[in-house]
Amino acid sequence: MYKMVYAVVLMMISTVSWGHGGVMNEGNECKLRVGPYVMNFSGYQLQKNAPMQFCDDLPTVGESYIVLDFVDNKLRDMTVNFRVIQADQPALGTAEDGIVIDSELAQTPFFEIPAKRYPQGTMKITQKFEKKGHFVGYVIVEGENEKYISRFPFSVGYPQAGIPESLKIPIAVFLVVIIFMIWLARRKPVELNEKRDD
Repeated sequence: MYKMVYAVVLMMISTVSWGHGGVMNEGNECKLRVGPYVMNFSGYQLQKNAPMQFCDDLPTVGESYIVLDFVDNKLRDMTVNFRVIQADQPALGTAEDGIVIDSELAQTPFFEIPAKRYPQGTMKITQKFEKKGHFVGYVIVEGENEKYISRFPFSVGYPQAGIPESLKIPIAVFLVVIIFMIWLARRKPVELNEKRDD
């Protein structure tokens, strides 16, 4: 019984490492791989989800902010192009999400930030999503004799199913308390050996 309790508690408080395509969740940070280079990826929706950072999917429509911080300093000397294309279906959640599709890349983008250098190492993107939908983001970096493309599908306006992160620990604590109370109620009472005066 204890093994089952431990398994339930661990499932409740563990964090799952999810990612679509080039974006992956590594602990408390979202990383975007573009060829051999890495960027920190942060998505925000300040008007509706102010303190929350999103690694890929944005749960509501509205004004959204994406920040790419270049981990590798070489990216500061390269041009970076960011484009988003509307998609028909959500991310698959497999390695196929990261495969660059040339015909998709050739489509007219939903929105695009033209290629330019970011000597400070930070690219800030603001976009207002009016309707929910599925999208594919592309980050294209080019330098002297090198070009790398990262693809990452994401959705907007589809809240994530399951237990919200902020409730996992309180639910786990509640379950542990309930199980402890059941254990206390079911155990045999301790009988003390009392000395009798005869």
